[in-house]
Amino acid sequence: MALLLLILSLIFFLASLHQPGSCGVLRTPPVPPAAWPEQFTAEFVIRVGIYGPEWNSTGVVYYDWTNKTFRADFINWCIPLFDSGPTKYNNYTCSFIATGGSMYFVNHTSKVWAEQQCCLFEKGLGALPPDWMKSGNYNGTDHLRGFLCDLWWFPGTSDPQNPCYGYWDARDKVHTPVRFFGITSVGPALLDYYTFDIGPPASRLTLPNSGCFKQCEPPSQTHRKRRGKQEKLRLPHFPSCD
Repeated sequence: MALLLLILSLIFFLASLHQPGSCGVLRTPPVPPAAWPEQFTAEFVIRVGIYGPEWNSTGVVYYDWTNKTFRADFINWCIPLFDSGPTKYNNYTCSFIATGGSMYFVNHTSKVWAEQQCCLFEKGLGALPPDWMKSGNYNGTDHLRGFLCDLWWFPGTSDPQNPCYGYWDARDKVHTPVRFFGITSVGPALLDYYTFDIGPPASRLTLPNSGCFKQCEPPSQTHRKRRGKQEKLRLPHFPSCD
């Protein structure tokens, strides 16, 4: 983010969900790491390990490096942000927008974009550059959903079969994104990409309103302050990769 960044970097995966095919056969990349196009829209399905193999939700990524902007929408399920547990606040649509070098959170509470609730999620966390894969290590090939893919894993672990982050892109002319693997606030998760449209993003990448510049707080923050308790933001827990 795939958090995503967090994706998310602010971003997801259990071994039962991660089944590499012929990984490890090739260790030297046949070509240099591919760069993302400067503009694209991609739809994905997200699976989170602790929710079981039958659970999934959907989302969309909008990317525009010409404005150094990135937006990830999570539809009818939002990555839990707070310590009160993974199910209390997450059955709604939300967005994470990286713009101006910082990451913002948008709660889709209105049909009108300018009226959405939003806040500053992480100052200094901007959009990934198109050549972000150059920091990865090549880990062979894999077959996923009919694609022959190159698999990349990222520094932080000495075991290529258990990376902190993994990325699969197809061996086609545009290096279609196929899968992202990472750690979210609720543990390992997978993003499987199902569409990839190159060109100007299909949705607006601007912040809804000036309220977005205030720091994010839990929905129950005011109530908990009265009781002398304060809920903390639930940030991704990264495994030890020593």
